[in-house]
Amino acid sequence: METWRQFRSALVGLMRDGGVTPGQMVKAAAVPPRAPAGRDVPSFPAIRRSTLYGYLKENDERVGNGDWQVIDNLLRCIAFVAEANGRRLTIDYGSWQSAWQRLVDQKAARRPSIPAGCWIGSWDGQADAVLAQSSAQEFTDWPPGQSRLDLLSQAVARLGSAYEPQLAKEAAQRLVDGATAELGEASAKTLAARHALAFWTGHSGSVRDALSLTSSLRADCRAHLGDDHVLSRLAALREALWTGYTGRWHEANRLYVEAARTEANRADRDPGTWLLARWGMARSGGRKGNWTHAYVELGELLPSVTEHFGPDHPASLDAGHAYAWSAGRAGRSQEASALLAGLADQADSVLGPAHPASLRLRISLAHWTRVAGEVDRSLPMAAAINRQCEMLLGRDHHLTIHAAEVEALCLLESDQDTALTALSDVAARTELSFGVTHPQTLQAASNHAAARAVIEGPEPVLPVFKDLAQRMSQALGDEHPDTLRIRMNVVVATLDTKGARAAQRLCEQTVASLRRVLGDDHPETLAGRELLATIATWTRPASTPKKQRPEPSSWSDSGYSSSSDPGGGSASDRALKCRITPVSWPSGPETTLHVPIPPGDDPNPTLTQPDGFAILQAIASMPVSRWSYRGEEHVQHLGPMAQDWHAAFGLGPDDRSIHLVDVNGVSMVAVQALYRMVQGLQSEVSELRARFNHAAPAETDRDLPADSPPGAPHP
Repeated sequence: METWRQFRSALVGLMRDGGVTPGQMVKAAAVPPRAPAGRDVPSFPAIRRSTLYGYLKENDERVGNGDWQVIDNLLRCIAFVAEANGRRLTIDYGSWQSAWQRLVDQKAARRPSIPAGCWIGSWDGQADAVLAQSSAQEFTDWPPGQSRLDLLSQAVARLGSAYEPQLAKEAAQRLVDGATAELGEASAKTLAARHALAFWTGHSGSVRDALSLTSSLRADCRAHLGDDHVLSRLAALREALWTGYTGRWHEANRLYVEAARTEANRADRDPGTWLLARWGMARSGGRKGNWTHAYVELGELLPSVTEHFGPDHPASLDAGHAYAWSAGRAGRSQEASALLAGLADQADSVLGPAHPASLRLRISLAHWTRVAGEVDRSLPMAAAINRQCEMLLGRDHHLTIHAAEVEALCLLESDQDTALTALSDVAARTELSFGVTHPQTLQAASNHAAARAVIEGPEPVLPVFKDLAQRMSQALGDEHPDTLRIRMNVVVATLDTKGARAAQRLCEQTVASLRRVLGDDHPETLAGRELLATIATWTRPASTPKKQRPEPSSWSDSGYSSSSDPGGGSASDRALKCRITPVSWPSGPETTLHVPIPPGDDPNPTLTQPDGFAILQAIASMPVSRWSYRGEEHVQHLGPMAQDWHAAFGLGPDDRSIHLVDVNGVSMVAVQALYRMVQGLQSEVSELRARFNHAAPAETDRDLPADSPPGAPHP
């Protein structure tokens, strides 16, 4: 085994000889087998599915994290399962360890990293990751006699370290002009200076200009230096990067695929460049709409990126950031929030709180904390990072605009008027920065429209949603998640203004697309299916004459969706609900229950104000049983039947299921009712005790003999 590819092939062959499949290993990791008498079971839980499949892929990446015990445990697990299959393996663990260690030691042959103060891409993980693997020392040292260029390169480095993108861009422009005059347009130094200029142009907010500069730079690098030069390869990655930031994620994905394939076919393939290209493929694939696939792919790549660049490298932090976003977009908002909290603290410690990676992480943390339902925590976080971005970067920088949008969405919970004004301002600034057709501009406009629909009513906003859905479809495609989110807003607005029948067909089409793109278990798919079921309930044929069925509807069981980023989430909970009717509390718990069941033929059910004490009474009289689902007779549950629940409360779309939201609400009302009853009883007891204490002394004095002293005991 002279290469990692051969080592991986030997692992696959070992499993084949033992009749061991990856599925068996994953199953054993989830449910470890019992140890036979006199035998120890290796640590199956230590084997992760993504890690195992990563080890079995045919490539030249290193196997393991540098600890032989991990590989030793894997080999012993394979042997254990093989023996269970009746195929006992004889494994020479010493030979395997020697081969593995020899391959690990080859890592020392890697070229050292460039100095931390290198001016080209000093804060750009993708730039210095590529240059770190090259021997192009001309990028770090200028020839003697060119001190002015040397000082300018140091100025770019220091301004980049302080994250002053506009000043770094201006210094880079002077560096380009000086290098062109002294060294010529074909010099590698001049082309490297142009790399710095394009990079800081993009980080100054001029993404389209950065793409134009990078595209022409790539052509010049290939013409003057050749396709194999590190600057040509870096330009290919940068062109894909800025293409994505202009909103053309399909094209960006194609460019990343092209870069990855080109690098894979090189005899001198650079591991860093190849990893970054593969990472870009997965990330841009998520931006195209396939976030579930991106979540799996990024999760499998993340250990390799962290191992190659180091856990504190900007490239690794950016990789962790992208993985957290993919988790959130795949429906795992709490996981995303937890991942981002750790990454934000790490970035603050390693890079400093003013570093763009740190700022981006803090903005994302505020966003996903809000999406996870913790609005009280997310609002101060969003306000603080918005102030910090505005102070460091200026009001019109794209990170500042993003932070302002997250803060505005958090404000929807507590101050709708201020939030609406802020979202209008964000939409205008986004359009000015990115252009009218950029997906982020359309998202900002959609967020503003969603807030307007909640606060002002859906009728004036319905044509806005329809226009945005068409424009987003042209920008990203008919079935991109962001397009589908706006189409669901069209459904809700149509339902609220024209009735269930008018909204049903579009809702069916949109939910079908959500199921194909996001899967049945994604929160947005579940919300869409629940809304569709409710619409179907109100449009169900019945005996009621059609002329008695009111057509316009002011009801909606679903809020308007919003997003604070091209990969966003959902909007504020309170702000996106409608027809909110508070629970009433009559003078006492004697009231009987009056919660009507909405008739199946009425698209506009009339919901009376719920009575808290009556809800408690309904709970007390509701039958509760122990039961099992058909096909799962071995699993027992305890609870009411859905039919009894629906008959008592009239909650949910039908009488075939009980929604957890309704269970939580009914339980909370019941607790409040019991609290009020206990408070009433305590008041009554206190009143009776006071009356008793007031009357007792007089009665005692009447019973005592005339010569008894006051307070004497009874005879």
